[in-house]
Amino acid sequence: MKTLLKQAPRLLLVAACASLGFAQAAQAQSSARPQPVCVDKVGDFTYLVRVSNPRFQKGELQVVRLADNAVLYDKITNKHVFGSKLNVKELPDGEYAFVVKVGKDVTRYTLDIHTTVERAARLGSVSMTAMAD
Repeated sequence: MKTLLKQAPRLLLVAACASLGFAQAAQAQSSARPQPVCVDKVGDFTYLVRVSNPRFQKGELQVVRLADNAVLYDKITNKHVFGSKLNVKELPDGEYAFVVKVGKDVTRYTLDIHTTVERAARLGSVSMTAMAD
């Protein structure tokens, strides 16, 4: 019982320090700014592009072929939040970019589409036979 009473102040000190550390971590997380543009891969050739536009500025989402800067997809809006689910399966091999413009800010995500041929070797079963001398 005496050792428990002697350790009680130490336990309180450790608990107080731990709670301060957790409170600071939670505060840091809540003060972090959300990302204005997010691109998630939701399928083999499908991407979800989401854009936060809190000031309702002119926003634009494009898919651009980088070889010649051709705009293959263009969406213009001034909504608070906007985006698109983009399927790029039918695009030929090459380098592309998702370009998001909100006001004067421009965010680019590059995308490399290329076809690969897989070559594999597989070892079959092993059989052993004894040869006569």
